[in-house]
Amino acid sequence: MRSVLQQRTAMLAAALAVVAATLVVAYALADAAPATSQQSAPLWVSAPSATGTGHDIAVTGGIAASADLSGAVVRIYKREVGESVDAYVGDATVSHDTLTGNTFGIAIPSVSHSCMISASWEGDADHAASSTWMFAGVTPRLRLAVTSATSKDTQLRITVSPKQPYYASGMATPPRIAEVQCRLHGAWKRFPARLGGWSSNSRTFITYRYHDVKPGAYVVRMQFPGTNYNVASVSKAQRVVVP
Repeated sequence: MRSVLQQRTAMLAAALAVVAATLVVAYALADAAPATSQQSAPLWVSAPSATGTGHDIAVTGGIAASADLSGAVVRIYKREVGESVDAYVGDATVSHDTLTGNTFGIAIPSVSHSCMISASWEGDADHAASSTWMFAGVTPRLRLAVTSATSKDTQLRITVSPKQPYYASGMATPPRIAEVQCRLHGAWKRFPARLGGWSSNSRTFITYRYHDVKPGAYVVRMQFPGTNYNVASVSKAQRVVVP
């Protein structure tokens, strides 16, 4: 009767034989597979750091390859903040120039919120497929209205479009959706009066009430700090006269 040690030795030898046979087959298949000569051809895209809501985002991009890839088609997608899937925008056709290389351009129409822009190219016989993405900020539409302008009660109402999320990221209470700034001594500062209170739905508007306002002319604007949906921006300055 064979000893336990002999049995284990035999089992180990058999296992090693199976492994060796498997490796032989794998190497044979690898040798038989056709060698690839495709070169890397990374995509890149670029867009303005901020675009106004409702406007088109002008996107430019290119394929980093030395060969002339004129006619290659790059597929463009976008996903606005709050959306869960990519939306197909269109195909951008590549053109080639000796100075700029392989480039393309496309407009993403009527964007409301900040978005992710992605691009993909399936490659060709000489170049591997590639894809890339970038974040494009979108600013909201801002409006500052003076609803009252007296020394006792000056009211400034700020409206923001499109509607913003109720809470900004990381905040536990409804934020002030925007702030009033006043041009004083060459710098933008808080409005120089006593704040009597403010009211807001933290989505589309906020109204500030100021008391003990000194008579005079003030240059004011609103400052939007940014939310998950739209990036920070400021409104156009306007003149407020308190008699």
